[in-house]
Amino acid sequence: MAGIYIHVPFCSQFCTYCDFYSVKEGRRSLDFLSALIVESESKRGFFKGAESHSQTLYFGGGTPSLIDPQELGKIARTVCIHHGFNPPESLDEFTVEVNPDDASLTYLKSLYSNGVRRLSMGIQSFNENHLRWMNRRHSAAAAVKAFYNAREAGFDNISIDLIFGFEGMSTEEWRFNLLKATELYPEHISSYQMSIEPRTKLGKEYAKGSYTPPEDSTSYNQYSLLQKTLEEAGYIQYEVSSFALRGREALHNSRYWDRTPYLGLGPAAHSFDGERRFGNRSSLTAYIKRFSAEGKAEASQPGYRERYISSERLSSKDVFNETLMLSLRRVAGLNLRHIEGLVNQNEFSRFMVRVDRMLLSGDLELSGENIKIPPGRLFLSDGIIRDLFC
Repeated sequence: MAGIYIHVPFCSQFCTYCDFYSVKEGRRSLDFLSALIVESESKRGFFKGAESHSQTLYFGGGTPSLIDPQELGKIARTVCIHHGFNPPESLDEFTVEVNPDDASLTYLKSLYSNGVRRLSMGIQSFNENHLRWMNRRHSAAAAVKAFYNAREAGFDNISIDLIFGFEGMSTEEWRFNLLKATELYPEHISSYQMSIEPRTKLGKEYAKGSYTPPEDSTSYNQYSLLQKTLEEAGYIQYEVSSFALRGREALHNSRYWDRTPYLGLGPAAHSFDGERRFGNRSSLTAYIKRFSAEGKAEASQPGYRERYISSERLSSKDVFNETLMLSLRRVAGLNLRHIEGLVNQNEFSRFMVRVDRMLLSGDLELSGENIKIPPGRLFLSDGIIRDLFC
């Protein structure tokens, strides 16, 4: 498989909880789009034989829907040419993240005419009080309107995001959100527990003591309700946070979990070539400079890579732990043969002792050569996986 992620770093306002790199939209969007083309051109050859692979393209952010659809289409077509991909409308999956407030029928029809075939809508909640607290731009009514606009525009593959496990949301309010989501019946639902990141407004409130997360038991009950409600509505859980109608799993996100190579373009975007992870610095100013004539002139100077790029070559133990983590987040689990040769025999034997202990406790299940976390324990997956690391 071959996948490309493009990070659009612009936001018109910042969510209370979001830690993804973003800046206020402004006059630098044209410079950003020009730099994006230069970066893509410079990374030709990242995929060898991409024409023979499953091909996916994903615009994330930030808020990609702040960019004109014609410009997004131009970027998509150019990037596909650079990397030997099919035209955008013929990709296996072409997704754009859309803020409901931007999703007018005209905008969505233009996205569709530019080859986009899948939308990811950051709805998060259908409760007005929650949306205001999160500092979301849209209202609950706007979210519903955006969804139906997308259907009218021709989209038959829509994912929506929902958040649970935050102070002030009752289980009944969460039940309402889930029932509203299943009433819309999108092809895919991603649902995440609210996380507290230090650099966000929420993180700062938590540090001051003005935000108190709910008890773990409350979040666990909300997660269990999520699983039960979506299963009853016909959704299949295939990853800790991901639910889909049959055959509508997210292809692009799946490549991250499979550890297949992917290319990231844009500020703060990361790539994986099968052996190394590397990423662009989280700075729009540095990104635009790097892919300008001034940046090219700097390329031969000492410290160039350190100023603009982070890079990490993974050890065998890194690969072992990463494969373990990404596989056990998926409902299908992990084939033990896939990791057996990545660490020495003593380390693997100690790992299997931990596996046996968790099989007895019920934190893991064994099916042939596969281990997996049972559905009722997926909420605890982070701790289970951490205890298995070498």
